[in-house]
Amino acid sequence: MTQTYKFTHFQISAGYPDDVFWTQFAALWQNSQDRSPFKSPHIMQDFALLSGDKVRAVQYYKNGELKGAVFLKLEKNNLSFLSDLKSDANFFVFDQDCTKEDWKWFFEHLLQKAAEENWTLTLNNQPHWAQYMETFEKVGRASGMFWQNFAYSVCPIAEYESPEALFQDVHKSGKLRYYVNRLITQEKAVFEALTDDSGMEQWVEEFCNCHVDRWAGTPTPSGYQTEASRKFLTKCLRAWSADNLLVRFSIQVPGRRIGFIIGLRQEKSLILHSTTYHPDYKKHSPGKALIHFMAEWMSKNNFSILDFGDGNEAYKYTVANKEKQLNRIFTAGKWNLGFIARARFIKSIKGKNRVYEIYQKRIKPALRNFKRKLAQYHLPFPM
Repeated sequence: MTQTYKFTHFQISAGYPDDVFWTQFAALWQNSQDRSPFKSPHIMQDFALLSGDKVRAVQYYKNGELKGAVFLKLEKNNLSFLSDLKSDANFFVFDQDCTKEDWKWFFEHLLQKAAEENWTLTLNNQPHWAQYMETFEKVGRASGMFWQNFAYSVCPIAEYESPEALFQDVHKSGKLRYYVNRLITQEKAVFEALTDDSGMEQWVEEFCNCHVDRWAGTPTPSGYQTEASRKFLTKCLRAWSADNLLVRFSIQVPGRRIGFIIGLRQEKSLILHSTTYHPDYKKHSPGKALIHFMAEWMSKNNFSILDFGDGNEAYKYTVANKEKQLNRIFTAGKWNLGFIARARFIKSIKGKNRVYEIYQKRIKPALRNFKRKLAQYHLPFPM
């Protein structure tokens, strides 16, 4: 049964929302400040169905209209973003007409409810550049709760005054042009950009197979080895396609595809959400060749910002000229000493490059692989 907590213009509903809400949310997202693909209506519906009674839909109404919303997931009394299932940046969804007072009202009531229910919040991939973040920070610090907000990752971007300027600068790279030309002349490669959902299952199968081969034998083997993970990816791509946000870039050689990029539209930006290539073609640098092709496609389709998504991998800086900061927020009642100690530990190792590198490259992948092996045998593992 769905339980609802109501405030003036504010409510948090538990469970899968009804059709009326989804209609309102679709209109809100369409008129939102950021129109993030990671919060688009179809992807949120799919994630809400998948998460069932763990879903908490946080809603802010003004004059009877939905003006702010976010989907959270409640597990073991901790709230996290539902979009953590597949996201580079986790935005709150606000109408573009919202003011600082609207943001303040929303965040005050969210933290007030968290304090009343003794909920903790772990908010990953918070875009530091979002318009509402300064207000959220002020509300958090004034809330009386434990509040920790710190830089955690980056999104490298290539930002230019026009799509043409972006392509011209990328095209200046002799290496990128060489990779493209060599693939065409030596491998008879064809570059493609797919903006509909045609041939989706085959494309995803080829993407996943390449991803598995690419990361085999490394400390971070592919997460696309299971049928369930491949079905989940297909579902995500179909959801983004339904909201007209998906562009699939790939390289075909006779008989198969060897390079892939999952691109997502966001206003004037194209987000490079995921990429892989077949290791047999590593010397041809198919990933970098695809970046050149993406930039050319962007120049013809009015995109002036190439957003490389979460992470500072070296290949992104082939063309990236700026960075956007992603934060991580922890908040809880001040009596929740275990949660506070964990949050402070995470912040402390993030500030120590060597320790954090060991954690990221060795401990975290080993733990993730162990959990995957348990999942194959349907054994539970505490999160």
